[in-house]
Amino acid sequence: MPPSSEHELALTLYQAFLRSNDAMLFCDPKGTIRDVNDAFTRHYGWKREEVVGQNPRLLRSQYTTTDTYREMWSRIMDPKVGFWRGELVNRAKNGRELPVVLTITAVRDEDGEIVGYVSNDMDIGELRRLQERVAQSEALAHLGQMAAVVAHEIRNPLGSIVMAARQLASGTLPTEDRELVLNIITDESRRLNETLTNFLAYSRPRPLKLERGDLNAMAADVALIIAGDASTGPLIQTEFDAKLVPLRFDHDQIRQVTWNIALNAVQALEGKGTVRISTGLRDGFALLRVEDDGPGISPAARDDLFQPFKTTKSHGTGLGLAIADHIVRAHGGRIEVESSPEHGAAFTVLLPTAQG
Repeated sequence: MPPSSEHELALTLYQAFLRSNDAMLFCDPKGTIRDVNDAFTRHYGWKREEVVGQNPRLLRSQYTTTDTYREMWSRIMDPKVGFWRGELVNRAKNGRELPVVLTITAVRDEDGEIVGYVSNDMDIGELRRLQERVAQSEALAHLGQMAAVVAHEIRNPLGSIVMAARQLASGTLPTEDRELVLNIITDESRRLNETLTNFLAYSRPRPLKLERGDLNAMAADVALIIAGDASTGPLIQTEFDAKLVPLRFDHDQIRQVTWNIALNAVQALEGKGTVRISTGLRDGFALLRVEDDGPGISPAARDDLFQPFKTTKSHGTGLGLAIADHIVRAHGGRIEVESSPEHGAAFTVLLPTAQG
């Protein structure tokens, strides 16, 4: 390329540097700032003469750790990589914190020697504010949906309890009907308590209490209770892996996960069929699997399976699986689902065996 063309290209690139909407700076091989563009002065509030000759560390905020810088410069100095890109919070002259997507590139000559560094900051503050507004709108819509479901799920059992209480208080109820009315109060009170417990668990999840425990023993307890409650219903089978050693998990919360999934399986069978609860190991995860040979899950229902307030039951908030999914994710695990119409469903809870 002729020298005149190289000169023109250099001028063009320099004009692009100066006129870029993103804040840019250029450093020499020692990391000293040699030039900044107009967007940099607008963004950070420093005048050009105040930063030329300084180190870019003057932009560092309290949120940028030494480990971040170590990893950053490791990539920049690596000839096979030559740049670093990531999100940072930088600091303006007045102390204001500015979230940016930062890209730093090492500039090398024909011999591969570093002649400087170009830094490009893209302001994402407005994007963050937009995301916060969207999140707030979604939260309000979610709150309205939750309030409607709460009102519905509380009103029905509460109405039954009030009517039953009035019948008892009237003194005209035949003796043979009193037990029936008392059972209504007991059942509806239990349903009301379960509804409120689920809402609290979803809206205000408890922090994990990780303790080493026996997943086999916990699953066996749940299977025993389920079998007792379903003594005239489906058959409950178990198969526990003896190689599964104790691991760290929140016993109460994983017990709730197992109960929610197993209870769904029993209810899907409507009094007949088999529920199988088993444990095992897979690729660094302990697994707990609940299978049934019921009608399976429709493709339409699969999409909303772990979404709150989605249920195909006549009674229920649709929070059981949403809570289970949240708890398992908090453990660093996941729930896998296999199902096809008329061939049953299988839920596999995977928990990392290494929990510290």
